[in-house]
Amino acid sequence: MGLPLIIVHGGAGAWKDDRIPIGLENVEKAAIAGFQVLEEGGSALDAAEVCTLFMESCGNLNAGAGARSNLDGVKELDAMIIDGSSLTFGSVAAVTGILNPVSLARYILEKTDYAFFAGDNARRVYEQMIAEGYREETGDGIIRSPIDFETGDTVGCVTVDSEGRIAATSSTGGISNKMPGRVGDSPVMGAGAFANEVAGATATGWGEHIMRVLLTRMVVLHVEQGSSPMTASEEGMKFFQEKTGSEAGVVAADKNGNYGWSTNAKAMPTVVISGDRTNIEKHLR
Repeated sequence: MGLPLIIVHGGAGAWKDDRIPIGLENVEKAAIAGFQVLEEGGSALDAAEVCTLFMESCGNLNAGAGARSNLDGVKELDAMIIDGSSLTFGSVAAVTGILNPVSLARYILEKTDYAFFAGDNARRVYEQMIAEGYREETGDGIIRSPIDFETGDTVGCVTVDSEGRIAATSSTGGISNKMPGRVGDSPVMGAGAFANEVAGATATGWGEHIMRVLLTRMVVLHVEQGSSPMTASEEGMKFFQEKTGSEAGVVAADKNGNYGWSTNAKAMPTVVISGDRTNIEKHLR
């Protein structure tokens, strides 16, 4: 335990055995990239974006470059980023031609009067973002990270900076061979992710079912009512399974650097870094 803190998952699901080490390796690299931002005094929001940018760019997770295609063979991406200190968020859904949607989600959060854009019109907002110089491209739809780094299911993270401010993200290509236009839980506040001034959580799994119970909002509510993030995650997953019979996972952290996770899937590669970079935990489920 300790601040700053980052907890990152690479997706919960029926991972093939030979893919699990690759997933865990990339989640660890993403966590280190995000934690570097926190070490250098960056905000929770800065770290959450950088961490998620890595996972979108690495090509080995179901987000960004590595996302699964829909029935038309097209990658339609969803993403969200949340600033818990202000209870604000930015989301995009069913976007194409953009491999780093988390940065577009942050632009929507910080630079527009809105919170959620979808489809072709989200691409217009992306072009506005680039034209304004908010972020720089290294290629079409690919965002240059603020720091240098080497480049399952939904990916996401919860970050807590040294001041106890919390951010959370979720980014995904969705389920394999989904119908074009299908949107899951990832860009939905309270379902795919949630954060406020007390705690944050991000989920992964079958989105239609996660939305039914607002899994991440429920987990954070348990923390608000006095549960530890670990107990809250376990209670949230217990309720989710009872109500839906489906598969998912969730990770969470509070403003004091306490954290937890839970999944009913075969694997959910998860990495936690807290206090300093010597405190790294790796978990497969």
